[in-house]
Amino acid sequence: MDYQAIVNWLDVALVLAFLFFSLFLWYYFLYFAVAAKRPKRLPRSFNYAKFALLIPARNESKVIRNILNACSKLNYPRDKFEVYVIVESIDDPTCNIVEEYGFKVVVRGDLTNRRTKGFALDDAYQEIKKSGIVYDAFMIFDADNVMNSDYLKLMNDVYQAGYQVGVGYRSFTNATKNWVCGCSATLFSFMNQFTSRGRSKFFEKATLTGTGYFIKREIVDNEGGWIWNGMTEDVQLTTYCYYHNIKMHYYPFARYFDEQPEKFSILNKQHVRWLWGFFASRKRFKEQTNVYPCDNKLKRRFSLIEYNSSIYPFIAFAVVATLTSFASFGLFIASLIDNSAQSGWLFVHFLFQFTILYLIFIFISAFTIAIDNKNLKFTTSQCIVICLTYIIFFSSFVMALFNGLFHKEKRTDWKTIEHTGNIIDEQALRSEEDGKRR
Repeated sequence: MDYQAIVNWLDVALVLAFLFFSLFLWYYFLYFAVAAKRPKRLPRSFNYAKFALLIPARNESKVIRNILNACSKLNYPRDKFEVYVIVESIDDPTCNIVEEYGFKVVVRGDLTNRRTKGFALDDAYQEIKKSGIVYDAFMIFDADNVMNSDYLKLMNDVYQAGYQVGVGYRSFTNATKNWVCGCSATLFSFMNQFTSRGRSKFFEKATLTGTGYFIKREIVDNEGGWIWNGMTEDVQLTTYCYYHNIKMHYYPFARYFDEQPEKFSILNKQHVRWLWGFFASRKRFKEQTNVYPCDNKLKRRFSLIEYNSSIYPFIAFAVVATLTSFASFGLFIASLIDNSAQSGWLFVHFLFQFTILYLIFIFISAFTIAIDNKNLKFTTSQCIVICLTYIIFFSSFVMALFNGLFHKEKRTDWKTIEHTGNIIDEQALRSEEDGKRR
């Protein structure tokens, strides 16, 4: 076997993948520069928008008190916000807990083919519209979230600055629990501090990751309801915002907290839904209906190019680097079987191929932690473990890809992630406990 010729082709493939990666993701160096700078505060506004906080909470009685405590502590005029907790049955114990706090419950009706979070939000929207109460914007949270007491006040600053969609910094209630939670926190920190800050700075856009965002009521009104109801409604809404010229802003001073799965197996089930939901068709949300005025058409064009291409160069490089590493290892095994004198050299080549891939993940995680550990609060040992195992964490997405590829039913299988309600993060705990004392 001509090992040298095959190795040459593998090297060419890796170089081309790296060039493709560098060519299309050069602007991330600008994002890195933005992330390294201190963010600027928006002007404080004393005009208060009226918010409806929508919280889907099917069978979440174990954890719902945490966010209700936090909501009761919000430093915002009480007549300018209301909390709506959405359940699927009047027999859900969550209903009685919500009533204790004086907030409102929305009991859903027909659930046929309407089991996703987006449909729950639509049911709440329709219920509010039927009541005749008019809000300026809807704020979305999950039952396992908590937020700082100034969250609404800071989001109001974003609203009053003219943005139609705003989102704060997503942190975790359990980031330091174990390496799975730590790696998840690092991933979302990257999306916060690099992707969302960069998009917000250059394109007036952001990346929505499930919760913690507000959307102006007029946008939902113009579509006749909450039309973003797929397996990944946040991706659908983000796509809609890009194609409809909606002004978005990521505001890192506003902090909310989310609970992440603590087991790799549970995380993987979540990643199946995320990954295949991301690749699902979003044609409907790109249709040019209800398009809002555009101040800069060139910026809009570049934002669409960035949004539609941002993840694929990295995927292409990661896939090629993984395949070339496996191929190099296969050549090494073949050389041992052949008793080839090139076995030692082939093993060194395999290590070289794998090291390149490994170092990419170490660099991304290490740079993210270096920029944002003031929020993540990892110890030195935790930082080392996360950086060294970040590639293993990302292997969950590869597993999710093949899991959904060979088991198509899992792509749309909505698995409930059971939450513990245990809060470890000091700021998140303070938000919840201060609300409890009120």
